[in-house]
Amino acid sequence: MLELEKRFYPFPKKNNKVNWYGYAPYRMEFFNDDSFVPGVKFGQGFIVGTRVGTMDIPHIHDGAHNFFVFTGADLSRFFEAEFTVAFCIGDTAQSMEIYEITKPSIVWAPAGVFHSPVYFKKVDRGINTMLQYVGNTIGRVYPREDSEGNEEWIYEKDKIRYCVKDPESPCTFCGLCFTDPNQTEEDVRKYMEPFYRNASKIGKYKHCIKELRKDYHTLGDAVMNPRCVFKGPEDMPETVQQFSFNIITKPCELGDDQPVSNGQIAEFLWFSGCDVIEPWETFDAEIEVMLGDDPDDMKPVTFDKPGMIIVPPGTWRGKITVKRADKPICFIPFYPHDKKRYRLTQEVVNGKKLLVYNDETTITDPTPGDELFLQMKRNP
Repeated sequence: MLELEKRFYPFPKKNNKVNWYGYAPYRMEFFNDDSFVPGVKFGQGFIVGTRVGTMDIPHIHDGAHNFFVFTGADLSRFFEAEFTVAFCIGDTAQSMEIYEITKPSIVWAPAGVFHSPVYFKKVDRGINTMLQYVGNTIGRVYPREDSEGNEEWIYEKDKIRYCVKDPESPCTFCGLCFTDPNQTEEDVRKYMEPFYRNASKIGKYKHCIKELRKDYHTLGDAVMNPRCVFKGPEDMPETVQQFSFNIITKPCELGDDQPVSNGQIAEFLWFSGCDVIEPWETFDAEIEVMLGDDPDDMKPVTFDKPGMIIVPPGTWRGKITVKRADKPICFIPFYPHDKKRYRLTQEVVNGKKLLVYNDETTITDPTPGDELFLQMKRNP
């Protein structure tokens, strides 16, 4: 039985300014494990840099692919953003390649590959960093020097993570190692000097940087055109997740006329205001999403605050109805799986309700409903 009250997750409002100087006062984050959908190892969070600075230190994720999506602070002007991010990635912590990003882009740090720091080099109003983890997000490994100056490896699964500034103290995730209230832009530049001086010029990881593309859609005039899309392997080989940024400006209905199910994959529907520095203050809308265990028993999930709709594998989803939109809304659907994405609908054939696959390659034992689909597809 689908528990509708657990299908909407409002983003918790956490104050970052206590120690995370240089970042927006609040950030949207929701999960970093499979607690929301068991078996779906996917994590995501949003950090907005509002001043020149760096994020994180060189490290690897042994069981997860880490993705960074960089945009400007105003998502309603997605392709007009002006910023510069320098991203470090490479085979060793001592000599990484550095790529400068000036357009909305996605960066892939494969599992086991060193990455970071992320250098917010030119900041207009803010730089949005949407972090994605596909895989086991717990295992993080990073190098440090011991008391005798020798390199040692810290594996967070079985060892305490120590403070970057005080190697004798355990990490409390206070954020002070990322930004300092007294740090100047010149201080940040000097900190990055060794990374630039020792940077590899091979270009081994240039395929891991991809500018996000424009998509001219036919969703109607309530959704800004063009929108941004990322189609996984179609845009970046060896990646699996798919998403799009959709800016909704007025009440509308999105999705199919009849309920659909995405088969064996989960779906995450993210909603917020378009200003990522003030995503709560800029959200003024009411949205309804129809969900159910089967297409004949759908119920509405209605909300008026930023958050995420969770659609587990096999759950049926109906229309997304924007009932009120007094300010533009950012709607981002995510599909994080590497499994084949196919959809199911329900058709009536000879008076009987039958499930129909919409992908010919998934039909190995056609039902009468599938035969109807194949006939329609082959004889348009």
